Amino acid sequence: MRILLIWAVISGLLFGLVEFGEPMDDLLRAVRNKAREHNASGEIAVVGIDSLAQQEIGGWPWGASDYATLIDQLNSAGARRIFFDFPISGTTRDQGTNDLIAALRRMNGRAHLAANFSEDAATNLRTDLIPPAQLRQVARLVNTNVRTNGFNTVWEVPYANKVGDLVVPSIASAISGQSGAANEEFPIDYAIRMDSLPYLSAIEVYRANPSLATLRGKDVVIGTNTSGVGNRYAVPGLGPSGSVFVATLAAETLRHGRPTILPWWVMWGSAVLICAIIIRTSRRPVVLTMALLAPMLMLGLPLALEMQGIFTAVMPALVMVMGTLGHCAWQLHRQTFDERGMVNEVSGQPNLNALRMEGANSQNGLVAARIHNYAEAATALPAALEKDLVDQITMRLTLGNGGCKVYQGDEGIFMWLVPTQNIATVGDQLAGLSAIFRSPASVAGRLIDLAIAFGVDADPERNIHSRMSSALLACQDAQNAGEHWRVYDPTKLEATEWRVSMLGELDAAIDNGEVWVAFQPKLDLLTGDICGAEALVRWTHPEKGPINPEEFVTAAERHDRIEKLTEHVLSRAVQVAAMLNASGRRFDMAVNLSPRLIGHANLKPMVVQTLRQHGLSAERLILEITETAAMSSASSAMQELKDLRAIGVQLSIDDYGTGFSTLDYLKRCPATELKIDRSFVKMLATSRSDRIMVNSTIELAHSLGEEVVAEGVEDNETLQLLAQMGCDKAQGYLIARPMPYEGLVEFLANYRPAKAA
Repeated sequence: MRILLIWAVISGLLFGLVEFGEPMDDLLRAVRNKAREHNASGEIAVVGIDSLAQQEIGGWPWGASDYATLIDQLNSAGARRIFFDFPISGTTRDQGTNDLIAALRRMNGRAHLAANFSEDAATNLRTDLIPPAQLRQVARLVNTNVRTNGFNTVWEVPYANKVGDLVVPSIASAISGQSGAANEEFPIDYAIRMDSLPYLSAIEVYRANPSLATLRGKDVVIGTNTSGVGNRYAVPGLGPSGSVFVATLAAETLRHGRPTILPWWVMWGSAVLICAIIIRTSRRPVVLTMALLAPMLMLGLPLALEMQGIFTAVMPALVMVMGTLGHCAWQLHRQTFDERGMVNEVSGQPNLNALRMEGANSQNGLVAARIHNYAEAATALPAALEKDLVDQITMRLTLGNGGCKVYQGDEGIFMWLVPTQNIATVGDQLAGLSAIFRSPASVAGRLIDLAIAFGVDADPERNIHSRMSSALLACQDAQNAGEHWRVYDPTKLEATEWRVSMLGELDAAIDNGEVWVAFQPKLDLLTGDICGAEALVRWTHPEKGPINPEEFVTAAERHDRIEKLTEHVLSRAVQVAAMLNASGRRFDMAVNLSPRLIGHANLKPMVVQTLRQHGLSAERLILEITETAAMSSASSAMQELKDLRAIGVQLSIDDYGTGFSTLDYLKRCPATELKIDRSFVKMLATSRSDRIMVNSTIELAHSLGEEVVAEGVEDNETLQLLAQMGCDKAQGYLIARPMPYEGLVEFLANYRPAKAA
């Protein structure tokens, strides 16, 4: 928040020093002028050389004798003093100059002529416009030069200006008697209504109109008042007006007293104090109160000051205050939004976001509870009653955990922090809670059983996010094991991290050769030859060494990453089979097919493309699918198996005997081979029931026109029994272990057929 104050201060300083806010300050001042609008004193009158006067007397500028007539008429009417708002030029060649001099002399020093200067914007050359000496001897001098802003508005008028070697007072200073240094300015009070100034057209004066009597005892300012003639300025709220009115309003301002200009940094300094209070407090009531009072203060105080003749700029202070209030309001809005995000919308209980925030630096233990049938229970209730269910669960948990604050998550998850000193007894606490939850909850007369399990994380070294996940894992382990609660085992963290990163590494491992294909030969029991092999995927991790295929294949299937892995294995297997068949050997290659790919749109194109790429006959490829996967295949998937068989690819039902195949299903399935699961083969020599099962399977397969492969053959006695039963092929460690391609080539080169008898 200290940074906010610094930025607010800098913003206010920029508006003050660089005057960024001047246009807005002028606008606010115009509004305040409207609010305190009042009439002029009536002691200063304007005589305007307007369109009517020019029509009667002639175009402007007039001759010296015309000005002399105006002066004499005003003098006769009893005008107190006369001020010309424009320089009278060309008198040296004007035949009426003597009349003008005489008229001025008759004023006895009460007439004032304009002595101005002009500056060339292009060359910055200054030209002084001073009446000739003969006029200066019979009249006083006043200056009418003013400074305008970008909107041609005059906001300040100088007390005096230097013209040549002379310091000449402004009309306002001369009328009011308020003096000041050259170039020292004072603000015009535009709250004085311009239409309240006494006004006569010059033609009325020229013709001695009876209205001339209204000027008795008044100061009179003579100036132009028509478009295109003389200087015209933008008067706030009125638009372009003759400079004579600006000069008269300035004189009216000084008649009420000398205005005080309060430096902008005074209001700005007060605003700094207000902002510091707002930022330091940052409480909603204070911010809201200041949001109402500060703008009123920033806008209302200048109004009160201007009523006392004190003028100042408020935009630097206002920008700083409004910026601070805006930021604080946004912070409060975000805080309110965040607070809403800390509460469960249904129950109003603090949620897990609140736990993450409040438990970020906690050293306490963490307990997670999960109602495993929460979704079922909530669905059975009307939506309005779910809150009642949550309230009962929370009440029970609070009662049993010693009053600790309970945080509610989604899908029946609840958590709380356990004081460090109570961790040792948390088991007794959770056992008590389990007993409490054996009683069904009663919601609107309905009894609802709640199945709950608890998980504990007692490691304060890790962050709250990791601990919440760990407690939930322990909770899940407890449920899977049929226990009431479990403490998270930190030794599982490495395994968990590996499972999370494994899939991310698998794709790269395929590309860089860490994933490779091993081959386990198959024996033809009739001829004694090696008739083929099964392709088996392997992953040798550079740090972890060999990875269990069941681990990464299962993960790839579960997360829909199996297609790339299967394509990699299929391509290598078909390539090897093609090379072996090209040497004149009849060699079949079996590849396991994931249940996830059966019915997949890319399966058949992938198989066809791979066979075509390596030039292998489709009859030499065997796709193995598990018995369970084959049985659960939809009709569309079954059709795809038939399509594969139609192009010549052989199909094998793997792990036969572990599923629940029916004879009808076996008749409909386009398989060419049954592969008896190793669980039945390994006990063949000692188990009569296994021998019966294997023998009947062989007979059934042969009756359906299918061959039989026995896997898991590890001893000669089993091999002989299989041969006697008429089994077609055998696979297992007795024949050969899985090996890389180079090992397979060497094995085939050294192998000597030995017919099983």
